[in-house]
Amino acid sequence: MAVPRSQRVLCLCEQQEAPALRGKPVIVVQTPTDSAVAIAASYAAKAFGIKTGTLVRDARRPCPAVIPVQANHRLYTDYHQRILKAVDTCLPVEKICSIDEMACRLMGTERQVPAARELALKVKQALREQVGECLTCSIGLAPNIFLGKVGSDLQKPDGLVVITKDNLPDVLLGLELQEIYGIGARMEERLYRAGISTVAELWNATPHRLRRVWGGINGVLFHQMLHGADIQPPSSRYSKSIGHQHVLEPDLRTTKGAHQFAQHLLTKAAERLRRGDYYCRRLGVHLSWIGDLGGYWDEITFSETRDTGFLLARLEHLWKRVPRYKPLSVGVVLLDLVPAAMHQPDLFAADSRQAPEAVATGRPHQRPLRPLRDRLRPLSARRAGLQGPCRLSSGAGEVGVLAAAKSDDSPPHSSSSAISEDTRSRSRSKRRAICLS
Repeated sequence: MAVPRSQRVLCLCEQQEAPALRGKPVIVVQTPTDSAVAIAASYAAKAFGIKTGTLVRDARRPCPAVIPVQANHRLYTDYHQRILKAVDTCLPVEKICSIDEMACRLMGTERQVPAARELALKVKQALREQVGECLTCSIGLAPNIFLGKVGSDLQKPDGLVVITKDNLPDVLLGLELQEIYGIGARMEERLYRAGISTVAELWNATPHRLRRVWGGINGVLFHQMLHGADIQPPSSRYSKSIGHQHVLEPDLRTTKGAHQFAQHLLTKAAERLRRGDYYCRRLGVHLSWIGDLGGYWDEITFSETRDTGFLLARLEHLWKRVPRYKPLSVGVVLLDLVPAAMHQPDLFAADSRQAPEAVATGRPHQRPLRPLRDRLRPLSARRAGLQGPCRLSSGAGEVGVLAAAKSDDSPPHSSSSAISEDTRSRSRSKRRAICLS
């Protein structure tokens, strides 16, 4: 299993585009201000102790020459696609793990170490020739994706590490616990409490013991993957959450500014919810504060919905509890997603014939125009988080859509409803006869 990982891909993309940045300490930020947070750091910047999450002003202390570059996500997406195409000329990509990480399965004689090494070098050459000379990558060759990830981190930059069952666990014993993929600070604390403080002790732990540490079957899966079994934890084909986060511009770093931007982010998330044909049952909001005040999280649960107005009303309820500190970033998350095919209306609603959104908001149910509005609302209105009525031009296509979207209780047009009174009377008599039979 080969896992190529492009090194500091965001910085490398910038350095590939601007030769003047090559070899210099570069950090990528969302906004070019001293209070912005580094979302990526080049190797030259990392040598000064600068890493992801470092504030620009803190980065300037050890390295006054550090160069903040504003993020260009379209550029990174373009490079991601080019990297995928380059790798695919050498090996089929089995799984895309992130923007800078993918897995390729080796088959038959490709699993032999000499052949696998040759393929790995071919991937490196393809990236240099088809993407750019700055786009180096580290590759881990291992029995499974889990150990491939670990191997790709062992030798940077532009590394190539081979892990086989013959050199396990020796190749891992020099690592710290957090250098093993899947172990963060909290999991490390849990391992410490269970009496596991080294990789050697982790290797020798039984599946039952790791199951207790992880609190479930994932501990057993971790044990098997660490020992080289070619398995992957089960994953759902459905999304688990939809969210947006933004580092606020300096003039928006107020409670009011964060509130307005949270409304905008929630509107975008609700559009994605409907576009993906989901409902949600929980809304979360999180903020980080200027200084060392940490962050804030709050959430609220409700019946399944995908109504923007209902969700915005729940955000207002949550916002009343938000502390009045100076915010740095704000984000919203829609959780407990339910595919529309599995959606269950609320049986205890006041009127079971109405949609859950209508019951929750107290508004009479109408056939939804939201998907149409989501497609046609101008970008400027979307950024402002506006929820005004959908406006359409008088073209024949739009008129047809509006006619199809009319609510059932709309009055019929006079020219198309010339039904004689005796016909109506006979119809009413027939309905009464049916009801009485």
